[in-house]
Amino acid sequence: MSIFQFSSYRTYLKDYIAHLPKRGRGELSKIATEINIHPTLLSMVISGDRELTVEQGFDLSKYLQHTDLESEYFLLLVQLDRAGNQRLKTHLKEKIQRIKSEATKISNRFEHDKKLSDEEKTIFYSSWIYSAIRLYCSTSESGKTINEIIERFQIPRIRVVKVLNFLVTSGLVIQENDRFSLGVSRTFLENNSPHLPRHHMNWRSKAMQKSDHISEDELMFSFPHSVSKENFQQIREILADSLKKISLIVKDSPAEDIGCLNIDLFWIEK
Repeated sequence: MSIFQFSSYRTYLKDYIAHLPKRGRGELSKIATEINIHPTLLSMVISGDRELTVEQGFDLSKYLQHTDLESEYFLLLVQLDRAGNQRLKTHLKEKIQRIKSEATKISNRFEHDKKLSDEEKTIFYSSWIYSAIRLYCSTSESGKTINEIIERFQIPRIRVVKVLNFLVTSGLVIQENDRFSLGVSRTFLENNSPHLPRHHMNWRSKAMQKSDHISEDELMFSFPHSVSKENFQQIREILADSLKKISLIVKDSPAEDIGCLNIDLFWIEK
């Protein structure tokens, strides 16, 4: 659900609440507390009998974790309903349309097949969440909504929107209305890439977090050993061959969920 699809903040709020778990039971009370008004007054606002003040709209936008552009759009909708003459309404509608057009350009700026620039790589490999959200968007034929992503990863909405904006503009995710699906199918880092250490660190950190509550259908294995140099190379070849087979399995596998495979084979030094 994108706020830019709405021309009324009331309709947007109703739709936002309706898409929450349990259809937003108790959400009105939470919002009323956050913006310091009585729940009954908030109900009257949503029904159209009362108006939000700009200050209340600002606090509500913060509660909804809007980005700067979303917040500006939301506040313009609040001001539009409070406008006292047609000249002001026309002025506000023009500003609303400009922001809507800007948001549309951002959401549609992607390529289906492209190599990430160095700047894009710096952002994409800065955190595991970029790759995780991108892959999660592939696990449904119709894509995933922002609320589904928030529910899966338990991170703030404003963080999810920031990540999705990057993934869409870089072509790694495609946005259609309020749903996000996989764009460019594969990413790859060369062995000499300066981003490779961060990429490995991100996912090994996730593995360490997971190690305390590993399930029976998962696997973690650490095997320090003494070995000859010849046998070490044999082990490396076996692993490399297995990775090729795994890659083919993953390539042809239906995207039902997301997982991570970390493999380390190295000489122990200092």
